[in-house]
Amino acid sequence: MLVVRPVRTSDLPAIERMAVASGIGVTSLPNDRDKLFERIQQSASAFEHEAVPDTGREFYMFVLEEHGEVVGTASISASAGFDEPFYSYRSETFVHASRPLKVNNRIHVLNICHDLTGMVQLCGFYADPAYRGLGSELLSRARLLFIAGQRERFGKRILAEMQGIHDEQGQSPFWNAIGRRFFNMDFIQVEQAFVSHSKTFIAELMPAYPIYVPLLPDEAQNAIGQVHPDFERPFMLLTSEGFEADNYLDIFDGGAVLTADVDRLWTVECSGTYPVEVSVSLPPSATTMLLSNGCTDRFAAVAARVALVNGMALMTQDVAQVLALSNGQPVRVVPLHEAKEKQS
Repeated sequence: MLVVRPVRTSDLPAIERMAVASGIGVTSLPNDRDKLFERIQQSASAFEHEAVPDTGREFYMFVLEEHGEVVGTASISASAGFDEPFYSYRSETFVHASRPLKVNNRIHVLNICHDLTGMVQLCGFYADPAYRGLGSELLSRARLLFIAGQRERFGKRILAEMQGIHDEQGQSPFWNAIGRRFFNMDFIQVEQAFVSHSKTFIAELMPAYPIYVPLLPDEAQNAIGQVHPDFERPFMLLTSEGFEADNYLDIFDGGAVLTADVDRLWTVECSGTYPVEVSVSLPPSATTMLLSNGCTDRFAAVAARVALVNGMALMTQDVAQVLALSNGQPVRVVPLHEAKEKQS
């Protein structure tokens, strides 16, 4: 059975393996043992607090597990850029007009900003290739089930950065056209610097003035707002939730930054809680849905068959055991995305 649970210190070797496999571009999953261990400890501290935290520093890391083997990971940052501004490019249009010449041009520009600072952030997503179907959906949406069950811990708006376009050698056309001219560093080098140093170097070295997109090379222009092929599945999962590629871009590779209202996300809005009823067998109406308990440090989410009958959630003993639930306790339930697609 696929299970999503909070990360443990013993998961460090598996997290290290996934950090290497995820490649460049996933700065929230750095290939650095000390940084990963620090984030695991930070996550453990956040999950341990039963009372509602008010610092905004909380970082929650989850793992996807099957038969005791960790095969995926994903995280939530309660407040993006809590210690330092969260930088992005804001996509805008400038109007250049001359009445005597009868010229009126609308020019696409990029402005560096920190508008998204303080928003909830989904980050650090990686699933082994064999688990990019149902496993990916469970892993991605389990975070939203946790948010729905712990709503008081999180703000009103949420974001997720999508990895932008770069080639197998780690060359990013967007970075090469802009950032490299001011940093004199390759994309891989700046990604490493982003992990190991203060983010203030962005404000110190990146141009504060608007970037006129028509002046960029065609390859860089074509990369704006694009999503790396490896992130197409996470992108689809998030857009199915209601995330939109708004007016913001990743500061390094120009990838799309998705945003949404937390309470309008499909998993948050459409999930419901039901008392558990453990059953030896399930009726024909039972379907595979996503389930989670209401715990913090013992949080668990699964994809399992359940039947909603007379206001109760009927499930088998093995599912109830994984969720650490017994008769009468509440379970949060939400359909798979395919059920939403059928409704529409």
